[in-house]
Amino acid sequence: MNRSLKYAGMLGLFLLAGCAGVVTEGANITRDKLIVSNNIQAAQSGDAEAQYRVGDALCCSINEGQGFYDTPKAVAWLCQAAAQSHGQAAYKLGEIYSGDVVSGVRVLRRVAQSVAGNSIDRAVAYGWFRRAEVLGVDGAREAGSELWADLGADERGRAEALVLGRTPLPCTWDEVFGRR
Repeated sequence: MNRSLKYAGMLGLFLLAGCAGVVTEGANITRDKLIVSNNIQAAQSGDAEAQYRVGDALCCSINEGQGFYDTPKAVAWLCQAAAQSHGQAAYKLGEIYSGDVVSGVRVLRRVAQSVAGNSIDRAVAYGWFRRAEVLGVDGAREAGSELWADLGADERGRAEALVLGRTPLPCTWDEVFGRR
């Protein structure tokens, strides 16, 4: 009897956690839509902070481009902000291209990402972390160093060329992956 109650209790907690995840994700989507709505006009006018906010709010889709969250669109806005030396935008690009696209308490999206996977280019990510470091973003040096330690010889050579300017650092989704 005690064993049955224990399992029933565990099942109940699991189901409640799933419901809480759905509610939390719904609140996240509502918040992110409000951020886009409040910043889109300024972003379209060239305001780097607004471009960053829109890109951050649209980041990131599990399937890389369908629904409200849309990784290629997010990257396009972040690239515009980064082109204006917005450090947090450069850092976010490093996160995206390294595969770390889900931030905060988003349990359902983290699970979906782990199942679906996502596109990564670690050499490009390293280049963006280094750019963020130059722009004075806290944690950028550590993120870049951690990533560098995981790069193979070919990736390190490519990353070095991107950082030193021997090869232009690509930004948009199409530039990095050649597709949408």
